[in-house]
Amino acid sequence: MFTSCTRPRAAPPDIVVIVVDTLRADRLGAYGNARGLTPFLDQFARRATRFTNAYAASSWTVPSVASLFTARYPSQHLVNTFDTKLVDSEVTLAERLTAQGYATGGVTANLRLTAPLGFGQGFAYWQPLLGSVGSPSKARGRLVRARALAWLDGDGKPPPRPRFLYLQFMEPHPPFEPPAALRARFAPDPHGIDAAEANRQVLSGDFTDVDEAQVRYLAQLYDAEVAAVDAELRTLFDALQARGALDNAVVVITADHGEEFREHGGLAHGLTLYNEVVHVPLLIAGPGIAAGRVIDMPVSLVDVAPTLLAIAGAAPEPRFEGRSLLPWLRADGAAAPQSSDVLLQLLPDGSLVDLHRHRAGLVRQSAKVLVPLSGDLQHYDLATDPGEQQPNSDAARTSAAGLGDALQAATQRLAAHAQDAPARAPVDAATRERLRALGYQH
Repeated sequence: MFTSCTRPRAAPPDIVVIVVDTLRADRLGAYGNARGLTPFLDQFARRATRFTNAYAASSWTVPSVASLFTARYPSQHLVNTFDTKLVDSEVTLAERLTAQGYATGGVTANLRLTAPLGFGQGFAYWQPLLGSVGSPSKARGRLVRARALAWLDGDGKPPPRPRFLYLQFMEPHPPFEPPAALRARFAPDPHGIDAAEANRQVLSGDFTDVDEAQVRYLAQLYDAEVAAVDAELRTLFDALQARGALDNAVVVITADHGEEFREHGGLAHGLTLYNEVVHVPLLIAGPGIAAGRVIDMPVSLVDVAPTLLAIAGAAPEPRFEGRSLLPWLRADGAAAPQSSDVLLQLLPDGSLVDLHRHRAGLVRQSAKVLVPLSGDLQHYDLATDPGEQQPNSDAARTSAAGLGDALQAATQRLAAHAQDAPARAPVDAATRERLRALGYQH
């Protein structure tokens, strides 16, 4: 089990960033879930600083991971479609850590995150994975683990320290095909529901004929996949521990976005900015980082890269929009700055029919405002309406007063530091079909 958070740091720490694709915060026991899906992550959370209100910059993988890597927003890096590319002029966390002397390796089960599309920028080793036989649409966690350990072992010549290892797991992403034992435990007999057909409808974007019983069963299958990735993470950490890879390591565990199960009329992700698709777990543990601390202020995944640069002893990156969370992580409890606004973005994807329901949003403490594709702003008070079911109530309008103006001002500020136009790289037909098999319609 991970134990490095109690050890003093004598050298620059190794850094491990784990992204669980499509993992909602509310599926972790540490975030209030009572189903027992995540015993390993809950154990890890007790040794970490836990951010209860962490937000992805967007609600699907491409813009969200690009923002995680660059600490910039989708409207700035403009990575938002199948074929948009992270341009060389963007500065990534991996590039900065490489310059700091880190050996860098990454393995992702999301095959969309390819090197030709810029996601390997700064990594000495970058490996997107295809699904194995029997599950052609997504690679399971055991493949991620095997490739990661192979890189660490280095054929008998491990990469030198310090190391930066990035891993992205795919289990909770559709299609939901959990192992039989976990399916029996968390998604028992569906009584005539065809799981394969329900999965197909979600992946095709055809939600209209999915009835409520199917939605409930899909949510149960999703829960079983969450349990599957939790078990895989335990196995991974045991292997890392056995190799001494956690002896002086800072570990970040988070997600790129969540998943909707008709809380607001839809399924899947990437169409709205409601909390079920943007509220993600964020756990950070390591030497000098407070164990068991809980931070309730809203933070963004664009804050992760600046935080890790500070932990590595590197100078801040001028292009980064995020801020370092290190003052909140210090074990000595030093006073930290005040909270700041968290921005959410969902850019147009260029489709003839735009299915997005939101364009942008802003969270300030327990207040939230969303910009629909058309119509008036939606104001929410998350303290009294955490499910975002009562837009523009009296409490919401009072709580979120002024947030629309703040969002507009922030959007204008970001535009002054944005790429002029998106860069594009072709996506071959076979890859496009694999991406569609994962539900990407962009």
